[in-house]
This record gives sequence, C-alpha cells and structure tokens, in this order.
Amino acid sequence: MKTTLIIITFLITAFSAKSQILNPGFEQTTPQNKPLIWGIKPPANFSYTLDTVAKHSGINALKITGTQTSKTEFVPFSQIINISVNRLENIKLTAFIKTQALKGNAALWCQIWDRNDKQIGFQNSEMQDLFVNGDTDWKKYNLVLSVDTNAKKLLIGGYVSGDGTAWFDDFNLEQSAKSAEDASQMVSNYVKEFKTIVKTNSIYTDSLNWEQIDKDLQQLAKGLNTISEAKVLTDYIIKQLRKVGDNHSFVQSKTNADNYTRTNSNPLKPKAKLLGSKIGYIYVPGFASTNKTVSLQFTDTIQNLIKNLEHNNPIKNWVVDLRDNTGGNMYPMIAGLGPLIGDGTLGYFIKATVKEDIKNRWFYKNGATGTGKNSIILKLKNSYLLKHKAPNVAVLIGKKTSSSGEMTAMSFIGKPNLKTFGQATGGYTTGNRIFRLSNGTALVLATSLTADRNKKRYLSSIMPDVVVEKTKDDTDAELKAAENWLLNKD
Repeated sequence: MKTTLIIITFLITAFSAKSQILNPGFEQTTPQNKPLIWGIKPPANFSYTLDTVAKHSGINALKITGTQTSKTEFVPFSQIINISVNRLENIKLTAFIKTQALKGNAALWCQIWDRNDKQIGFQNSEMQDLFVNGDTDWKKYNLVLSVDTNAKKLLIGGYVSGDGTAWFDDFNLEQSAKSAEDASQMVSNYVKEFKTIVKTNSIYTDSLNWEQIDKDLQQLAKGLNTISEAKVLTDYIIKQLRKVGDNHSFVQSKTNADNYTRTNSNPLKPKAKLLGSKIGYIYVPGFASTNKTVSLQFTDTIQNLIKNLEHNNPIKNWVVDLRDNTGGNMYPMIAGLGPLIGDGTLGYFIKATVKEDIKNRWFYKNGATGTGKNSIILKLKNSYLLKHKAPNVAVLIGKKTSSSGEMTAMSFIGKPNLKTFGQATGGYTTGNRIFRLSNGTALVLATSLTADRNKKRYLSSIMPDVVVEKTKDDTDAELKAAENWLLNKD
C-alpha cells in the first residue's frame, strides 16, 4: 500500500506550538471534498470521508471505516512538515480520536527525517503501548518524540486497522513541558534496566558513545515521572543503535509482547500445490509467536503439506517460497521445512569474540530444531522423511524476506542441488534475543551476527543466486525461473 505524501515547504525557525501542522482540523477541503494537505489512499475494505456531524471542533473530522477482520491491514494518512530545533528535546504529536465498534486500533504515528530525507526515528502509539478501540468518545492522545538538531522533517499522521470506525480531529505539535527536577526513581530504574541490557548484550555496544548517551538521557529525563513517559528515553537509545548500524532492534509493547507468547498474529498461512506433474510448491509466511502449542501446529502444518504432496505425486523437485516471510520465530519455520532442509548444522550465531563452532550453531535433526550442541527448542513427535532423499530445491526470496525469514533462507544455503531466486532480502540478518522488562514490555535486541552452514557471514541482505527482475505483466517471473531450472535438472 502506498500513501500519497504532500511535502510542505514551510520553514520553522523556532519550535512553536500551533503553527506547524497545516489543516490540523481537516477544515480545508479540495473540490472533491477531500482533506487538503493530508495524503490518504485507503486500500480495499477501507473508506474515508469528512464528517460534519461527529466532529470534535470546527466543521469537519476525518472519518475512516474498515470492513475486514484482519488487524494487520491498515490505512494511514499523513503530511510532511519541516522543523528546526537547536537542542535535544522532547515534543508531542497530539490529536483527538473517537472510535465506534472498532476491532483493531486507531493510532498516531511519526517518522523523523534528516536533511537527506533519511529516516532517523520512528514512533507510533502501539510502540508506546496505547491502543484505542471499541467504543470511545473524543479524547486527546499524544505521541512523545525525542528530536535533536539532525531532525529536519516530520512525517506525521494517524492510521486505523481492523473492522469498525475511527474519527480524528485537531492535530497539534507541542513542546513538552520543561522541568529542572530529576526524573522519578521509577523512571531512573527503568532506564537503567534498559540501558544495562543494551550495554551488556548488543553487538553494537562498543560503537556507542555511552558518555554522551548518559548526558542526553539525563537531559531528556528531566521532569519525567511515569514509565509511559520514559518510553521517549528508550526510543532515544534505539535511535543511537540505528546510527551505528543496528536496523533490527526494537521495543515491543506489553500488549504485543503478551500476544507474542499466546498466538500467531500473522494472518498468512502456509500452503502448497503441485506445479505441473513433478514439482512441489510450499509457501511459508512469517510466524509471530513463541507459544509452544501454536508453534508445533504451524510446524506440523508445513510438514503435512510436504507429506501429502509427496505421497500423492512423484515429486523430485521443490520450490520453497519465502517472499512474504517477514520473520518472527525462525524455529517453527525451519522445523516445518526440515524434510527439505535436511539434518545437520544449518547456520551460526556469531559474536565478535566467538568463533563459528558448534556451541553457537542452529540445527535440524529428526524433527527437532534448536541451538548449540543439542539444545532443542522445538520437536515434532512424528516428523516426516522424504521418500526422495536428495531433492532439487529452489528457494524464492525478495525484499519482504526479512529477519527470521532470512534465517530460514540461510538454512538452505550450502545444500547440494539448491539455488535461490528473486531479489535481495530485507537486510535484517542479525540474531535477535527477546528481553522482557520489568513493566512487561520487551526489548528485541540484536545480539549476534549470522553465518550459513559454510560459515559465510551475512552483514546485510542475502543476494539470490539468480536475480530475477520484476516483469510488467502479471506473470510470476521468479517462480517461472525456478521452475525452468528444476525442469532442466531432471
């Protein structure tokens, strides 16, 4: 989904309160009765209009309605404004929101860009553990951001996900109230906990200027009293990680962290089909859960798809499609594809002081996957063994293939009769570890680099063996290239 963005060439010479967002209450409209300045392009199952009845103030409010069950589909709206600040400080994006029978979320969001239009910061309401849904009346919500002299533009707006209706009105940017008082002990303890985890475990810790970070945190923390307010401080630490090359670490809200231990939030499901008469096709999307029962169900589903295809067809060749695999928990994906990957060491987690040895490997063997010498994370009771023991396998990868999706692709690399097709992957090839914090949120932190079974390290994207350019027509060029290679192997 693409959002129409309208850049506002409006110079702010000093940070002031109400003059920065244009058409903040959706009062100005186009001849087609759409909100002026704001960019919005709803996908299927979403619609929007300007509501003259249910408004917070003025003439209009923006009304967005979703009619679909998936909470992962959403419609954003936005505008870009220029800013200029002369020191590190906290600011607030605020808006009034109202909802009706919303099964999803209404939220605020903001990207922070530098002078080269490079994103250097990002926040949304969910990251600050704020979820607005159900039936709610008009209420003012805020999104706290830390900005410094590198911040030159803000892409600000809101979004709606799920089924139901939400209204937005009266956007504003506010300077956070200044205080000479030190942060509360609660805030200090929380930030110390967060910082200690990063300093002790991040593979980028030696690249960070911790002396300057401590000074900046002390300044940003002035007057903060609650854990909710302290999230601007943890966001600042994440931004420092971004500056030294960490594009993979992030903070998971308590709600999302809890859901991750209970259910798979990815609506996409594994599927399989026969291509022609001799090629089996397996589609494996991302899997977002650490719940053992749900993980085993996902794993079992993939192995049964492989089993059913091979039992009913004379298959010697396979296509594994990871192009929509945006990551999550790698072990159910790898265990599910175990019959095609095969037993043995599949890759390595690497730290600067640790060699690629068996202690920090990941593996698959007899339906089990895990790490180290024999630390099993997931094991199927009845795993499937291929009838044709040495299949030719084509793995499809692309820009969406990220994080654990990349680890899954990496698990195939180095096998005999294996070739990858598509485009470069997303470039999230660090090994991440989840740290639950005292307030229930989770820090998902990059703690290692990765290498394949042949000890080739991946510092960014995985490049396919065969780069396949997208075609203008609707034909699946990557799949066709993979099929042609497999048919020529017979």
